[in-house]
Amino acid sequence: MSDSLRVIIQSPVATVWEGDVKALSAENSEGVFDILPDHARFMSLLHATPLALELVNAETKTFTFKDALLYVDADVATIYVQEPLQEIA
Repeated sequence: MSDSLRVIIQSPVATVWEGDVKALSAENSEGVFDILPDHARFMSLLHATPLALELVNAETKTFTFKDALLYVDADVATIYVQEPLQEIA
């Protein structure tokens, strides 16, 4: 079992943020969900909702964006965004 999940936030022109996390929390049209290490393959659209990352050092980093696509496979969560992100915390 893995202890962390790699998260990559990618825009069309650059990697916006990349790092290891203990957990990822977000919300889609079905409700709030969490992604932990060893999660099954998963894909979701995210619309104007915060994305909270629990970093391995116990800090929390939160981003928000208008629209995004989240894809999780093999302990890598890639978030594709069209426009620049706003970091909340």
